[in-house]
Amino acid sequence: MIDKKKHVLYSTWKNMMARCYVKSHPNYKYYGAKGVTVSKRWHSFDNFIYDINNIMPDGHLLYSSDYQLDKDKKGEMLYSLESCSIISAEENKKIAYTKQQRRIIAINKTNEISFHSVSEASRALNIKRSTLINYLKSEKQHSTGFHFKYYN
Repeated sequence: MIDKKKHVLYSTWKNMMARCYVKSHPNYKYYGAKGVTVSKRWHSFDNFIYDINNIMPDGHLLYSSDYQLDKDKKGEMLYSLESCSIISAEENKKIAYTKQQRRIIAINKTNEISFHSVSEASRALNIKRSTLINYLKSEKQHSTGFHFKYYN
């Protein structure tokens, strides 16, 4: 039997579980609240470690802080042996950054301007980012005459 709390990957497993199931976890809103779950098999720390060590391609890399367990590269809502991969921390950061960049359109009577992100629109139109987000949510017209919408 593995002494869980002393194992190098215990915090990786514990944080994965907490993000998905503990409502008070600071990142629950990005995971569990959006329907991200952990496979039943990986609810057991022993099974998680067995799969990382013996089955997952490049599983040994997870023991280095330069690598992370990723479920997003395969576009999944599930942490499991089948849906996860081991990727560099740098690549994982790039994937997360790309996901955060939601394109928006600013529309008025004469123009339709597209932006790669809320931050870009905020700078270009000289509107506070938080104000712009509020107008995106409310779909009301800003004093500049623009309505704002997300697009893919």
